[in-house]
Amino acid sequence: MEAIRYYVMGAFQGVKVTPEVLEQQEELIADLTAKVADLVAEGKSEQEALGVAIASVGDLSALVAEFEPAGESAELVPMATVLATRLDLHVIAISASIGAAVMVGSTALGAWTELVHPGAGFSLLAMLGLGFWWVRGAYTRYAESPEAVENRDLVYKARFRKALLVWAGVVFGATLLNGLSGTDFWCWPIWVAGGTWALTVKIEERLSRRPEFLATAELSEAR
Repeated sequence: MEAIRYYVMGAFQGVKVTPEVLEQQEELIADLTAKVADLVAEGKSEQEALGVAIASVGDLSALVAEFEPAGESAELVPMATVLATRLDLHVIAISASIGAAVMVGSTALGAWTELVHPGAGFSLLAMLGLGFWWVRGAYTRYAESPEAVENRDLVYKARFRKALLVWAGVVFGATLLNGLSGTDFWCWPIWVAGGTWALTVKIEERLSRRPEFLATAELSEAR
């Protein structure tokens, strides 16, 4: 199964490729593939079997640490074949929910302590509306292509730095407008909304390796 191979190759990212490493990788792939086949034969779906099989091997970091690290120049970008629309829907829904909760809670607290201008209610509604539109778009794409497959790299540091820079720009622009308007702190919801992009990067980093978001070999070949 292609998903198993991507999982094992990702676990060995940063290790020098030697015959011993290749042998260990193929052994793990064979064991996991056999485990999935046994579970499917017992009546589990392929996705369920994949999750159980991967969970059964536990954390591979101790095993991987036994091998020689690769030189920086030889480092390859780890990739995974994911169920793209399913992954995106979960990432966006979680990010939007956290952002909405922080916006509503912080605005309410600010209004109660009189630190936030009443106009924050309008910016809050606007940001919540954008959040709803964001989630709705992700759901529409998922509903249209629930099994859409996409190859994605699993390197998130550069994306996270870029998202933080964009967030800093949003904060600066909102604060500048807030200052020019001469009112109290009405731009708080915009601050939070800008930060959700950085949040999506971290959430995708956590979810992208989970078996329920990895594409099976059959789906990958059907692309």
